[in-house]
Amino acid sequence: MTRRERVGAFPIFEVSRLELVDGAGRGRGDAYTLTCRDWCNVVAVTTEGDIVLVWQFRFGTSELSLEIPGGLIEAGETPAEAARRELREETGYEAASFEPLAILEPNPAVQANRCFTFLALNARATGVTGFDPQEELEPAFLPSSRIVEVLDAGQITHALSRCALEIYARHTALTPWRTVERMLEGLESSLEDKVLGLARRLREGLTGEDIANPHDFPELSDPDWQYVDGQLAGVRSVLAAIRFQRSAGRRST
Repeated sequence: MTRRERVGAFPIFEVSRLELVDGAGRGRGDAYTLTCRDWCNVVAVTTEGDIVLVWQFRFGTSELSLEIPGGLIEAGETPAEAARRELREETGYEAASFEPLAILEPNPAVQANRCFTFLALNARATGVTGFDPQEELEPAFLPSSRIVEVLDAGQITHALSRCALEIYARHTALTPWRTVERMLEGLESSLEDKVLGLARRLREGLTGEDIANPHDFPELSDPDWQYVDGQLAGVRSVLAAIRFQRSAGRRST
């Protein structure tokens, strides 16, 4: 690129013309890009486990669209502040915390802006909305248990909403296993210390490498040591199975 020129300015985006050259300096014609503010959207889940959606008329398609709440990040706002505001204005719901879920590039072919997606749990209705002058939205609620069914049926076609909900569906599927994995990792560490401590009581100076080959040390035929070592082996087997299942799930998505 050798030159960028603004050729149009509109309320929600600007149009720029870029003169392109290749590595040898040869002209490659012009490209046109849109300059937009960053966006935000939010997967809000109520205390009852429903996802808060909105029906909204979209001028581009001239159709109603089922989406998650979202919009422009205003000047001076952080992405999380904007997500909190958009959720309240479009649905009348609020939540105590907004956890980052993803940062997406809406269309890098012609846009440089990003969409910040948040997860808001335990969302509660306040009843106070604040639609923009050209907005008229109707809330809808989707049980979390039906999210995959609705996505597979093609009922949500807005790309950014669909991406956010796909990520949420995967996130919730993996989180319980990760919680169990962390608990087992803590148990594994505790048992490792206990196994080594018992081994050193039976024979001073033993190392982790030594107890990996217990048949080389007659003292480790002690039943108490073997019992704890068996517990450690069992925890490691379960951890290996969980990690394999989690990695297989990621490869299949």
